[in-house]
Amino acid sequence: MQLYLIPPDGGQGGRAPARRPYHRSRSLSLTDVERMRLRAAVRNLRALYGTWACLAEVMGVSAGTLQQLASGNGGSHAMALRAAKAAGVSLDQILGRLTPADRCPTCGRSG
Repeated sequence: MQLYLIPPDGGQGGRAPARRPYHRSRSLSLTDVERMRLRAAVRNLRALYGTWACLAEVMGVSAGTLQQLASGNGGSHAMALRAAKAAGVSLDQILGRLTPADRCPTCGRSG
């Protein structure tokens, strides 16, 4: 007994489905306040390291990218993490974690 494969005649259209438009998730983006704090941190790091080129080398990005970030263009979690590593602090300290008024922002001790 022989089986023959019969190709479908159109069936589901024969074309690949249309691609959905790309939309960046808002949950993955920095808020306006976090961007402002990141810009301030990058400007302070630039003052600490002396030049954009030196800071860029430490952070592993181009000097132009840092200058754009400092002027208000862009900003991402990855850039915030690089800034935190260059500063030797946590990511929460760069982006500004909210601390209750009765606790120390450094150690978390109350009173």
